[in-house]
Amino acid sequence: MTQRRADLTAKLNAIFPAPRAIVWEIGCGHGHFLERYAAEFPLRLCLGVDLASERITRALRKSERGKLLNCHFIRADALDFLHALPKGVTLQEIWVLFPDPWPKKRHHKNRILQPDFLAALAAYAPAEARLYFRTDSIDYFQAVQALLPGLDTWEIPKGEEPWPLEHETVFQARAESYQSLILVRTSHPAKSAEITAPAVPPPADSRLPA
Repeated sequence: MTQRRADLTAKLNAIFPAPRAIVWEIGCGHGHFLERYAAEFPLRLCLGVDLASERITRALRKSERGKLLNCHFIRADALDFLHALPKGVTLQEIWVLFPDPWPKKRHHKNRILQPDFLAALAAYAPAEARLYFRTDSIDYFQAVQALLPGLDTWEIPKGEEPWPLEHETVFQARAESYQSLILVRTSHPAKSAEITAPAVPPPADSRLPA
């Protein structure tokens, strides 16, 4: 175990001293959405991760000002976070809002929602857990849709399902249009979550304002 992951494990053990289900936002930016979510659902424990230290610092300040005891933010890579989760902590909801679309074809491999990553998520998500994805890139949206026939651990809900919370993010305000997708965790057993991250992790999304 690397020192980075050991430090992350220690932080998560302090936040999650006992098994429980959590709401996780990947690429939380300055925390605007997750803080509103935590305020709307005070009994749910929420945690956001981002690669940029300054974003996490700002998110933590806002969370402290709002006295949101159920809202936490940590600087971490998404895969490192998954592998550092304490035993018994599960992902009841996963939010991926306007992730970097990596529009150039040669960079598509850097997109966060890939088959291996979805498999890793499934290993920590119980049946009926939800994954909420929203993007202003129609190409990215269609690429994720195209993955679904090859997945046995995630599927589109059988009936119409509402988006749990509408709170306009920075990117949503800028977008001329956007697409939303809800995936539900099936009961199919997940494969091993020990997958390898890219040798050079993708940088944090530089589109966010300072």
